Amino acid sequence: MMHVGQKHAPPTPDWSAADALALPFADQRFDSVVSGYLLRNVSDLPLALREQFRTLKPGGWLVSLDTTRPVRSILTPFIQFHMRVIIPLLGSLITGQSDAYTYLPTSTENFLDAETLADALRSTGFVEVGFQRRMFGTMAIHWGRKPD
Repeated sequence: MMHVGQKHAPPTPDWSAADALALPFADQRFDSVVSGYLLRNVSDLPLALREQFRTLKPGGWLVSLDTTRPVRSILTPFIQFHMRVIIPLLGSLITGQSDAYTYLPTSTENFLDAETLADALRSTGFVEVGFQRRMFGTMAIHWGRKPD
């Protein structure tokens, strides 16, 4: 993903691949930290959140997009069928690799729900924490601000 991004981005960003549990950046370095599909993949969520908090300047924002378990509704059987059958099938047909697309529904079902992840942000020290569900409740955008 980084290689594709580098091809399409202006030359100014510094690109870095790093361990989310030990970020190689100074304290209070960034105005914002943005991640996509990171948090459900770390082995120590509290540590990853602490690292992001540490690298934010006071008043800085964290924004994270990740999968989340949807709230049970009349759509639940259809969502589960889509995640467990359709996504792996399409992923396998398009890429020839089924493992990643089997992993997606499993990791989503085993990850925190949106409310619990918001609580984890608060426990880390973030304020003005919120989230918004998307895609029939299967995705959530979370945010929080490091206090001034």
